[in-house]
Amino acid sequence: MTHPDTGLSLPGTAEQPAPRNSAAVTELLAQAGDLASRAERANRPTSLIYLSVGILAVALSVLAYFALARMSAAGSLRAEADRANRIDKLISRLKEFDRVNEERREELRPLPTMQTQITDAAVAAQLKTKLPPAQAAQAKWLGDLTRRTWRYNDLHEESLEHVFDWIARSLRAIPGLELTGLTLRPEATYWRVDVVFGRWERTGS
Repeated sequence: MTHPDTGLSLPGTAEQPAPRNSAAVTELLAQAGDLASRAERANRPTSLIYLSVGILAVALSVLAYFALARMSAAGSLRAEADRANRIDKLISRLKEFDRVNEERREELRPLPTMQTQITDAAVAAQLKTKLPPAQAAQAKWLGDLTRRTWRYNDLHEESLEHVFDWIARSLRAIPGLELTGLTLRPEATYWRVDVVFGRWERTGS
């Protein structure tokens, strides 16, 4: 017979029980195992598992998206910070250039008393030759700057030390003054010396 609650097919009837042999017991156990498997599958919440897996996949996707977005934003922020830093350095360099340029322009203002200062330096250096007026020349325009030169030719000096001292004193006394030419020719009792000084001077205000 078939039990109404379990669905198991039991051999025999109530009035005549089935013989309890091993084959019958084995069959009953097999039916019971099959029913248990079907009941377990019926009770397993597969829909919840699928839903959980789907939610997890969506969460991982969203997490990956925000992680990539954060990395991209961090990279952009670093790039902007580097760019701002470069701009700040460039601005600082331009300001320093403007400052130095203004100082340099002030150094290169025309000096009406320059030859007097060179003469005073020669006296302080104890040159034997009384300096004649320099041969001035002007050339090489560059914007509002002019290159000027002053030549002192045919100086007769016994000591080159005094000549070099005169040149050094002149360069220290006059901003922007440069030694652009020096010729030394030995004679019997003295040195014949030619000296050329040069200087850039502003021609505008």
